[in-house]
This record gives sequence, C-alpha cells and structure tokens, in this order.
Amino acid sequence: MSSLQALKALVVLQEIDIRILELDKDREQIPARLKEIEQQLAERLSALGEDSNQMDELEMSRRMLESDLRAEKEKIKKWESRLNEIKSNRDYQALSREIEAARKANLGIEDEILKKMQDIEDLKTSIAQREEDLASLQKELGAEKEELESKLQSLTARIDQEQAERNEARSAVDDRWYRRYDMIRKRREGVAVVEVRDEHCQGCHMGIPPQLYNQVLRGEEIETCPFCHRILYYKQALDELD
Repeated sequence: MSSLQALKALVVLQEIDIRILELDKDREQIPARLKEIEQQLAERLSALGEDSNQMDELEMSRRMLESDLRAEKEKIKKWESRLNEIKSNRDYQALSREIEAARKANLGIEDEILKKMQDIEDLKTSIAQREEDLASLQKELGAEKEELESKLQSLTARIDQEQAERNEARSAVDDRWYRRYDMIRKRREGVAVVEVRDEHCQGCHMGIPPQLYNQVLRGEEIETCPFCHRILYYKQALDELD
C-alpha cells in the first residue's frame, strides 16, 4: 500500500469517526433533556400535592373549629337555662358575664371559620389552575418526550450503522498508523487527520514550513504537523487516486 493509499484509508476512517462523534454529541444531549422534562413535571406535581395537602389541613381545621363552635353554643344554652334557676344576684351576674364572654369568643371562632372557608375557596381556584397548567404541560412535554425518544432510537441506529462502516474502514488501515491515528485523535478532540491548504494546517491553522508543505503535496510519505502533530494530507492528491 502506497503512502497516498494509506492516507486515503486514514481520511475515510477520520470522516466516519467525525460523523460518529457528532451523532454521539446529539445523542448525549437527549437524556439530559428527558431528565429536565421529568423534573419539570415532578416539580409541578409536587406543587399540586402541596396545595392538596394544605387544602386537607384547612378542611380539617375548619371542621375542628365548627365542632368547637357547636360545643361552645351548647354550653351557652345550658348556662342560659341555668340563669332562671339562680337565686343569687351575684351568681346571676357572674354567669351572665361568662355567657357574654363565651358569645364574644364564639364570634372570633366564626370569623376564623369564615377566613378558613375563604382560604379554602382561594386554594380550590389555585389547584384548579395548577391542574389545568399541568395538563397542558404534560401534553406539551409528552409530545417532546416522544419525539426525543424517537430521535434517540434513530441516532443509536445511525451510530450502529456508522460503527459497522468504521470497522470495515479500520481494517483498511495499517496497524502502525492506526495506533498513531488513535493516539492523536484522543488528544485532539477526535480529529487526527487534517487537510493542508494554502500552506496552512487546517487543524491548528498554523503555517507549515515550505519544505514540509511540498512533501505533503507529493504524498510520498505520511507527514504530521510540527505544531499540533496531526496527520496531514493534500486533498487533490487523494482525489486523483479515485
């Protein structure tokens, strides 16, 4: 295999690896977005649950107040029935004061019950709005989730296909150059083979020495950039192999 043919095999492998890299980047973003969707829905459900719990607490508090109020009213009735039986004016006045104080306390309980009832109505409105918003969000994010899951399957299938092509392209690369290629690729963000154009390396965009540039043009040997150490090739020379 000539140097140009070896370079051609490396370029083909590099093109496949770049496609796989880009597909992987797209695929890696999907699980994060799916997690965001689940988190958004969980937060909305949690807020709705908190409102429902608060509603239960308010309802329980209201019922307890109403029970207390009924008990206090019954107590006042009993006291009022005793007034006619009291002979002592002093005792009569004392019980009358107790009754009046109890009535005033009951007014406070009634006000508290009314406040609880208003809070409950406000919360019912809030819960209804949250449920409506949640239903809308579930529909919107549900559609996005389905689309993302479909895209994830598609990307995985494409990556599998590219990986199969890569295995075939890898078999065409000499082991010595593959080891060099793989080492550079891992150090240079997945790009190990780059074109030389206008006396510049298209990997680091540095100008290369004229003598090295001429050697790359001839393609008699596989050369590397003195700055980024990527493998260099001249496109026109490779195109002439086709």
